[in-house]
Amino acid sequence: MKFQYLGTAAAEGMPAVFCNCEVCATARERGGKNFRTRSQSIINDELLMDFPPDSMMHFHMHGIRGDKIKYIVFTHSHSDHYYATDLLRHGGCYAHNMAEETLGIVCSEQLWERMQKDLAGAKKDVILEYHVAKPFESMTLGEYELIPFPARHSGDSEGKLALFYALKYQGKTILYAHDTGFFFEEVFDYIKEKGLYFDMVSLDCTNAHLLSKPTGSHMGLNHNAEVLEKLREMGAVDEKTVCYVNHFSHNGNPLHDELSESAAKIGFNVSYDGLTLEI
Repeated sequence: MKFQYLGTAAAEGMPAVFCNCEVCATARERGGKNFRTRSQSIINDELLMDFPPDSMMHFHMHGIRGDKIKYIVFTHSHSDHYYATDLLRHGGCYAHNMAEETLGIVCSEQLWERMQKDLAGAKKDVILEYHVAKPFESMTLGEYELIPFPARHSGDSEGKLALFYALKYQGKTILYAHDTGFFFEEVFDYIKEKGLYFDMVSLDCTNAHLLSKPTGSHMGLNHNAEVLEKLREMGAVDEKTVCYVNHFSHNGNPLHDELSESAAKIGFNVSYDGLTLEI
């Protein structure tokens, strides 16, 4: 399975778009892996995780053909993960000779209802195939199997509006957990009951060096360590599992070198824009 991080920042980007704090100023000076666009990943060059406003730039920078995208899996409706304007360009006079004319959409019922309104003026041109994502209900997309989990995000105490996912492909399984705070207990219960094993784990680390709260809508390194330990105790990860933290806000002081040193102490690597992995 080919996995690539296209963007690794939270909503404000890194350096933040209007910010000149010490972290952002240092990131501008250092450049390289400290430049982070809004969160997005792609699997096998055909399945996108989220669709932020930086998607077109991601495609140009990393040689991705948008017409070959088969599926977009959405975590939630926040603007750094869902940018409806460019979905309007999937068809009509904006897109010719597409390899894939139908775009599979995986999202919650609430986001699908919103998407129908956002794309109402282009229904004839934009051909979407909706796959409803409900927590703990496995679904099949071609060769992929997805298991949605309820995310603890943005005051959603019941996990109905935001989701994160386990994805299986040809015997490999990844856990892609963004945007979410510390997992609900029923998520751990499901993983243990089903005997899931993850070849790769990618966890939300928006708060980075800041201490995240148990009921918060994002995690930092402190809760990344706790999640990984719980997964290890139930056999869902081991020494062969590739572990990354991802989705960083400038407020957590996520300068790449310093964060890499801190993350390594708890068993994680640090993602960066363009990082490609073979799982």
